Formats: sequence, structure tokens, C-alpha cells
Amino acid sequence: MNSHCTQRDNARYALGLTSGFLILGGFTAFHHEMWRDEIQAWLLARDSASLFELFAHLKYEGHPGLWHLCLMPLSHITTSPIIMQAFHLFIAGTTVYLFARYAPFNRLQKFLCCFGYFALYEYAIVARNYALGLLFITLFCVLFRERYKRPLWIGGVLFLLAHTSVHALIVTIAIGFALFCEYLYLRTKQPAGLQTSPADKKWVWLSFALIGIGILTSIAQLKPPPNTGFAIDWKFDYETEHFFKVLKLISRAYLPIPKPTRHFWNSQQLEAYPLFQTLQMPLCFLLILFGVGVTCKRPTALLIYLTATLGLLAFFYVKYYGSIRHHGFLFLTFLTVAWIYRECPEIGTDAQLKTAPTDSEETRPERAFSIILTLILGCHFIGGVIAVSMDTRHIFSCGKQTAEYIKAQGMQEMPMVGDTDFAASTIVGYLEKAVIYYPRGRRFGSFIRWDSARTADVPDADVIEAAKVLSTQTSQPVLIILNRAVSAQLQERYRLINVAHFTGSTISDEEFSLYQMPAP
Repeated sequence: MNSHCTQRDNARYALGLTSGFLILGGFTAFHHEMWRDEIQAWLLARDSASLFELFAHLKYEGHPGLWHLCLMPLSHITTSPIIMQAFHLFIAGTTVYLFARYAPFNRLQKFLCCFGYFALYEYAIVARNYALGLLFITLFCVLFRERYKRPLWIGGVLFLLAHTSVHALIVTIAIGFALFCEYLYLRTKQPAGLQTSPADKKWVWLSFALIGIGILTSIAQLKPPPNTGFAIDWKFDYETEHFFKVLKLISRAYLPIPKPTRHFWNSQQLEAYPLFQTLQMPLCFLLILFGVGVTCKRPTALLIYLTATLGLLAFFYVKYYGSIRHHGFLFLTFLTVAWIYRECPEIGTDAQLKTAPTDSEETRPERAFSIILTLILGCHFIGGVIAVSMDTRHIFSCGKQTAEYIKAQGMQEMPMVGDTDFAASTIVGYLEKAVIYYPRGRRFGSFIRWDSARTADVPDADVIEAAKVLSTQTSQPVLIILNRAVSAQLQERYRLINVAHFTGSTISDEEFSLYQMPAP
């Protein structure tokens, strides 16, 4: 009876927390102007004629395509990217409900986490593929207790997780490797509650096969074409400054408190304090040791934590340093093992497996861990409050405002030239326009193809010359979209009409200037 009441109370608490989350998240999303990376995924899904064409375009993206596959049906309902924001918030709300309902944390910790920086802002308001990764990590944690009773569910979830992002792929590899090692060990030890019948073993191995297929197919998607032009370098030589720069990402991921300014995104308020700068490196080592200390007696959790953490740090070092949304997977790894470690078999001093203790048998180290976790989540909550406050107060990107102005002036059907291309693509998405001309790459398009043809900067004079040629070809005036102002000399030389300027955004290179090239 008490267990039934507890489950019912947890369900009510989860529903209440999710409702509050969706209200605040909906309000923030309504005031959030999407930027180029959000719009890029939408344009790819909207303007790919088939699945084969979509995956051909995704070769330049550096991420597998599950998020884009989810967006394709939505783009057939409407060409407005607003539907993507609603769908993304639904994913985030589902994750919050599952976390609040099933995570083995107290209610304060659940509240702080769900309204923390990553859950409330980075993976809820900024509509990217990472929210799917957080959802599948949460589903994995929910199912972990019955991983040998429902192995195909675990395999299916990890298969999907591997296809959400390259960072989630690294976490998937770590989880799959740890579960494989655990199962090989348990085949000889067979602790209570983890026995598998001969029939069950077949499904366990099938689950591992599913995980492996998910990893391999995701890696196959990530292989770039020969003419890729984005993040093409690898760094395998040791450089002390770069090594410590990457290691400091631990503190950024565990303590994500942005600066309370217009340019809050990807900033770190704590690094503005000299004392924190002095203590940052020791703190990063302590945070890693803290994770190791929590999981050291439970090899499965320890293996997941170390493999995923070191794998992510290695990726940030040798390939792509990334931003806070990428670094957040370091903390998600820690939160994952904090959730599941009590369900992992424990190796005692006699090398015999022990089952996990019940909640009532919480040890003194576990109580200390709970206190420290609450403090960490408190920092996440502060970061979430700052991010939501700054996003609603300031314009995140001027792309939406610029597109609305173009529509209001009846200029949306004009031929357009846009530079810099990745910034102008934000306006294309909000205009629901098919194509504009991008001088970078010298081609028409909507989304950006990150190939070597577009890596060189284009001088303003060349952009205007491209608009002049297009105006001659179409016998129409051409709208020039730039994320910078044109000099007075160029305006006078080409008789450009100064239309409008939009400034003051969080994303500094998504402030726009509009000019009109008169018809010949």
C-alpha cells in the first residue's frame, strides 16, 4: 500500500513539475529567436526531396540524421520552423517527466535539475538534435534496472541514441562497452536478480548486436566527403595550453553559470573571478575524482564514467573544441552514472558480487554525495534562471526580426543575395523562402553545404556585383542581405538603396543590414 502511494505521489509530482516546466519553457521559446544552427536542420529536412537526398546533404553536417528524420514529416505539415520549436519542447517535456518520475534523486534535486541550465535552456529552448540525446539517455536510465529482462528495449534505445549526435555516439560506445564487460563477468558470477535463461541469452546478444549496428551505422554517416570544408583538421600533437583548455571544460559543464549580459550564451561567469581562475584546474581534477570515487566499487558505472568522459575530452582535443551544448555531455555522463550506479553490481573486498543496497541503507559516503550533487545542481539552476532571463530580455538572433520586416514591406518575393551565407540562412528559414543566391560557393540554395567551395570570404564589392548580375538577369531589383554594413563609397558607386539595419542580438554575427540593388 505504501509503495502504491509513493508511486502515485511520484507521478503527481512529475506531472506538476512537467507542467511548470512546459509553461516556463513555452514562454521562453515564444520569445526565443532561432539562429542558424537551428534553422539549418529545418532547411535540410524541408528542402531534401527524399531520404537519399537528405543523407547525401548530411555528409557535410558532422552529425547523424535522426533529428532531421524527425523534422521531415513536420516540414510537410507546414514550412514554418515554429513547429520545430513546439516539437522540440515536447521532447524536452517528455524527458523532464521521465526524470521527475523515475530518477532516484530527492525532489529538490529533481527540481533543480529540471530547471537547470541544460534541461531548461540548452536542450529545451535551443532547438537542436541534443534534446533527443538527453531523452534517450533518460530512457536508458529508466530501463537500466531491467536490462536483462528487457534487453531489446535497451538495445533499441542505445541504437537511437547513437544516431542523435556525435557526442551521444561517444556516450553510447562507452555504455555498450561497459554493459558488454558486465555481461561477460556476470555469466560466471550470476548474482541474484540477474540470472538469464538460455532463451534470454539469445535476446541479450541480439541487444548487443543492435547496439553495435547503431554505432557502426552512425559512424558511417559521420564520414565526411573529400570536399568537406568544416572542421577538417585533427590535432594529435601534445600542446600543454590546449590540453588544459580542454580539461577546464569539466568545470564549465558541471557548473554552467553564464554571464548575465546580452552575450550570455557560451559564457562562464565564474571564470570572471580571479579566485576561480586559480582554483579551476584543481577543481576539474577534484570533479573527476569525485565521479570516480562515487563509482569505484561498481565497475559498470565506473567504466561508463571514465570511458565516456575521456572519450569526450579526447574528441574536444583532437577534433572539435565545441561549445557549451557539446560540453554538456560531460555532465550528462556524470548524471547518468549517478542515476544507475546503485543498480550496478558491487565488487566487495572478497571479490564477490553484491546486490545494490536499498534506499533505506544509504551509506555516509552516499549522503555526502547527495549533498555535493545538490550543490552542483544548484549551480545549474542559477545558470538556467540567468539563461532564460537573458534570452527573454534580449534578441537572440535578428534573423526573425529581419524576416518579419521583409514580409511587412512585401519584399519576400524579390530575388535575394545573402552573405555571410550561414547568417543569411536564418532569414531564409523564417521567410519560408525556397532559395536565395549565396556568393560564398557561387550558388543558389537555402541550407548551407559546408564544403570547400565556400570557405573563402567574399568582399562586399563582389557580393554587390553578384546582386548586379542577378538584377540584370531577372530585370528586377535585388535585395542584398548582409550581416554587416556596407561602406558609403560602395553604396554610392552602385546606387544602393539603404533599406534597414537590425542590431542588438546575442549572436553578434546575426545582426543584419538590408540594401536594394535597383533594377537595370
